[in-house]
Amino acid sequence: MGQPRYQRDGGRASGPGFGVTLHPESLEEPLHWRKPRRVFVNSMSDLFHEEIPDEYIDRVFAVMALTPQHTFQVLTKRPARMREYMTTLDVDGVGPF
Repeated sequence: MGQPRYQRDGGRASGPGFGVTLHPESLEEPLHWRKPRRVFVNSMSDLFHEEIPDEYIDRVFAVMALTPQHTFQVLTKRPARMREYMTTLDVDGVGPF
């Protein structure tokens, strides 16, 4: 069922085909779109899942910052991690935002 690139077995809680899979090769796609679009980030997953590294989230937000013509929607079931990410300073003391 579904496309092979999205099939990765998850744990007991998520079941087969629902493991966390990163697609860094797709991150730059919005940089090439000419017309403004509405983008549902991680429509079938959660950007703030504990298996998603902060560095990957940094890259997602960098693309969002570089493409203000698009509207990005980010939903999460992990508001505590999102709050921590948005408010924690990085090693340079600059923080994500």
